[in-house]
Amino acid sequence: MTNETVVVAKLRAAPGQADTLAALLVEQAACVRQNEPGCLVYRVHRSAGDPDVFLFYEVYVDDAAFDAHRSSAHLAEYRKRRDSQGLVEGPADVQVFRSITE
Repeated sequence: MTNETVVVAKLRAAPGQADTLAALLVEQAACVRQNEPGCLVYRVHRSAGDPDVFLFYEVYVDDAAFDAHRSSAHLAEYRKRRDSQGLVEGPADVQVFRSITE
C-alpha cells in the first residue's frame, strides 16, 4: 500500500466563460507542476459532452504534499483570479482518495 493522496474534482464554468477558465486552468496546471515537487500528477480535463465542465485528477506523494498545495500562494492567486473574473458557477466538487493498491 502507498501513502499517495489522490484528488478528483469537478468544476463548472460560468455561462460563456469556459474558454477563459480553460486558459487559466492550463496556466495553473503548469504552475503546480513547476513549483510542487510533492505533486506527482496534476491533470485538468474538459468534458467531451459538456465543455463547461472540467475534471481535475491530482496525485500527491502524501497528505503533507496535498496540504502544501492547498496552502500555496499560487493556488490562492489562481482562486482570486478565477473568482474576481466570475469564471465558475458554484463551488468545486472535491473528493480525496487514498491508494489501496500499488
